[in-house]
Amino acid sequence: MKGPLGRFERTAQCTPPAPVSLVLPFVVGHATIAATVTSAEPLCQGIDPGAVLAAIRARAERRRAGNFEPDGHKIGLVVEGGGLRGVCTAGGVVALEHLGFTDLFDDVYGTSAGAMNGAYFLAGQAAFGLRIYYEDMVSREVVNPWRFWRILDVERLFQRAVQGDKALDLEAVLAARSRLHITMIDAAAGARTQVETSALAGPTELLQALKAATAIPVLYNRRVDVGGRPCMDAGILSPVPIEEALADRCTAVLVLLSRPADFRRPAAGRVSRWFFNRLCARGSLPLARAYAGQYLLDARLRDLALGRSESPPPAVSLATICTDAAYTVERLTTDARRLQAAAVAFGRKTLRVFGAGDAETWLPASPPDQ
Repeated sequence: MKGPLGRFERTAQCTPPAPVSLVLPFVVGHATIAATVTSAEPLCQGIDPGAVLAAIRARAERRRAGNFEPDGHKIGLVVEGGGLRGVCTAGGVVALEHLGFTDLFDDVYGTSAGAMNGAYFLAGQAAFGLRIYYEDMVSREVVNPWRFWRILDVERLFQRAVQGDKALDLEAVLAARSRLHITMIDAAAGARTQVETSALAGPTELLQALKAATAIPVLYNRRVDVGGRPCMDAGILSPVPIEEALADRCTAVLVLLSRPADFRRPAAGRVSRWFFNRLCARGSLPLARAYAGQYLLDARLRDLALGRSESPPPAVSLATICTDAAYTVERLTTDARRLQAAAVAFGRKTLRVFGAGDAETWLPASPPDQ
């Protein structure tokens, strides 16, 4: 439906008619918690979001009927990460898996933890990926704010979970119908770069790319070799990889954001810039400038995702689902109950966007032990 904004109708098709009250029970160990949230915010925002949802629903119906012919759309999924904040969008991809959308998207784009969420989603293991946040990353072995030289131990995380008891099926990711695009920073060039699963030689290269994507500057002060290039997390150059999806000419894009709609990143302070320049930029002027200007890039990309851009791109529709403010977590939040609550809230919101009948009672299914 077109409104006064013409092609770029914003949020009307994804807006609930009245405030919605939610009761979110969830279980951690043997404890059951219940939280109630009342929200009148739109379920999703963007540029003609209804067109994205319609394209996804129509493709799902055709594929359920056995029709895999091209439908004229190039549908993308963009997943934001942000350390442990990625638990929110992990809940979103578990909900998409619940809806049977695992192989529906042509391309999946992820930065930081969003890349990991996308990988587990395409492997059909989204629930395993979700459990990593509140079972493994809450361990002081993995995340320790007092271990200032390596607050996030990426190697330990991969050994314990990604290659351990929640092992990612790398072959399944490489064989998936959807292409996974992993955005990272080439530290030598001081620029963002991207790898796509169809161009990778095998599981080892995929694993290295995922390690690099989660090597968060300052928290993990090491670079990861990817094809002979020293790489790290791309959060300062591509916090939400929407531009990558647009460059690939996606026509309908579903965006999962781990921040609330009203979030605005503050400018980095002098001390923060000093630490980044010393520990991560290491003399790279492009990286130092990128870190200093990160707040401007972040605002521009969020405005684009939420339909607030003054110059929206032509011939593309965006539907963006945000974390509700009441369930915001930070990249070093290690309270397992808060993390699981945030995942459940985002998952239920995603299900409501698509009109799922079990949205108000849904809980992530426990995957079988491997």
